[in-house]
Amino acid sequence: MMRKTSRKTLIGGLLALSLILTGTGYAYWTDTLNITTKATTGDLDVTFADLALHAQYGDETIGGWSIVDGVGDTAMVADNFFGRGTAYNKIAGDGTINAYKERVKGYNNVEFNAELDKAAPIPKTVGPYTSANTNGSDQINLVINQMYPGYAQAFRTDILNVGSIAAKLSNIKFSYKNLDKSTELDNMLGVALYIHSEQYDPAGSSTNGAPVFTLVKSLVTDDSQYFTVGKVDFIRLSALRNLKPETIKAVIQNATILTSPATDNRMDLFIGVAMDPDKEGVYTTGSTDNLKDKDDTLSQNKAVEISIDFLWDQFNVDKDAATPNILQEQNKK
Repeated sequence: MMRKTSRKTLIGGLLALSLILTGTGYAYWTDTLNITTKATTGDLDVTFADLALHAQYGDETIGGWSIVDGVGDTAMVADNFFGRGTAYNKIAGDGTINAYKERVKGYNNVEFNAELDKAAPIPKTVGPYTSANTNGSDQINLVINQMYPGYAQAFRTDILNVGSIAAKLSNIKFSYKNLDKSTELDNMLGVALYIHSEQYDPAGSSTNGAPVFTLVKSLVTDDSQYFTVGKVDFIRLSALRNLKPETIKAVIQNATILTSPATDNRMDLFIGVAMDPDKEGVYTTGSTDNLKDKDDTLSQNKAVEISIDFLWDQFNVDKDAATPNILQEQNKK
């Protein structure tokens, strides 16, 4: 007699067979392709370096002045007075600052200094500047104490691109604050600023010496907003505060600093600070030939802090290819 097969047993057998067939399918040959992508980000890093009293190099010494102080027949200190060779981390040659103090003894007690704030070796070589011989910093502190009407002083520095991508000078912001709640210096102190492009080895460079930014008197609306010392125009602090960002941005040119090692491109910056001689007596009593009824003590023993921010973008800001490639096909929903 034939034994009856239970439904439960039959189903179990079919399940077992299905598992065996599935396992056999995974035994076929297979192949795999792989893409491995590794990406790193670069850095945007612009720094001040080679800070010094003006001027230090042959193309900067044009027979002009580094300080206008009214002392002696020339009333100025020549632009090569503080020369220091190629010692990049010194603001002046050995003994020259003491020599200046000896020169003006009995005429003034001006004290001045220039330093890179939290200076550190630059991270890469740019032209003659290396981590072994050059310090850099994102901030410069300039100090001039006990200025007087008719006094002017100039400083210089390089701007280096030590990052991995080209940088673009997009704007400059001027601001200041009175440290003693007085506003008398707003109109009596002024700033002159000039930046140009430089190439250590200019062969093949079309931008060597090309102007980048000039703080020209045409930026202000009338002649009362600037004064002249040593045949250099200085824009008054009060006028600087009112300069609009779009006005400054419009006059910046040749704004890109390329990155090394393919180039040694950089920028030279020259800055001067001066106090209006004010012989006409607009803000003081003026000269004895033209006395005005003013209180000179209002502009004496006062202090102001001037800040200049240089704003940098990466070189391709606002640039985007207008013509897409085939990858746009993946944009379609």
